[in-house]
Amino acid sequence: MKTSNFLTFDIEEWYHANYDGVDISKHSNTDTNLEHSVDRLIELCGSYGVKSTCFILGSVAKAKPYIVKKLHDAGHEIASHGMNHKLIYNMTPDEFSLDLYESTDVLEQITGEKVVGFRAPSWSMSKEISGWFYETLEMQGYRYSSSIYPASNPLFGIPNANRMPHMVGGILEIPQSIMSIAGYECGYAGGGFFRFFPRWLIEREIKKANKEGRPVFLYLHPREIEPDQPKLDIRGSDKFFHYYGINGCEAKLTEIVGDFKDSFVRMDKYRLD
Repeated sequence: MKTSNFLTFDIEEWYHANYDGVDISKHSNTDTNLEHSVDRLIELCGSYGVKSTCFILGSVAKAKPYIVKKLHDAGHEIASHGMNHKLIYNMTPDEFSLDLYESTDVLEQITGEKVVGFRAPSWSMSKEISGWFYETLEMQGYRYSSSIYPASNPLFGIPNANRMPHMVGGILEIPQSIMSIAGYECGYAGGGFFRFFPRWLIEREIKKANKEGRPVFLYLHPREIEPDQPKLDIRGSDKFFHYYGINGCEAKLTEIVGDFKDSFVRMDKYRLD
């Protein structure tokens, strides 16, 4: 049987990030080109007949419901990315429950459909919170999560976590794909990894994973195809990881989506064999 892959987008503003010492609240009322970037993503998907899964911040959906409607009308899955891009492992169970409920309500009011998928902002999952995290998702009617980076990383990650899609109670977890390069394990199919590594390597790793029966999800943010954007006040490795490769990202994404167009399905359509 052919292995499915997923094209996913985290729909948030250019300033949504979780770097220490960076106050994003001062940017909350600024004009942005998010709608234009999302329009380009919709056009890209449409040109290849691909349907994506979009993890949308509740605050963005509340401020710009027309963006959610555009994505929904184009046939893309509407999933939750939380309400305000807060780190899950810094929340209490009650705080996460409220955050999830608010984001779910906003999205469902716009689309009229049940939201069944969730992605933690900045991959903010840890072993310590996994119990109440998945229990909360299940209690609120979710079916799956795409929140784990199963390797060690200075910014996020759970080393030695299960790298295959797997059930945690009643929730299907679809973890990020990892490769080994020069003895170091890291992602390759999204965000800064996608922008850093060349197309041939990304495609090689996708084919390798699929041959082993492992689905791969690509993930990007609208800001990653937008060279002309404001910049966060960040330095060093954070700045490099956040902005490297943006100029060529849209072209790379277009080529890879074209090469794997027949393998992409929405995450809500995926089932374990």
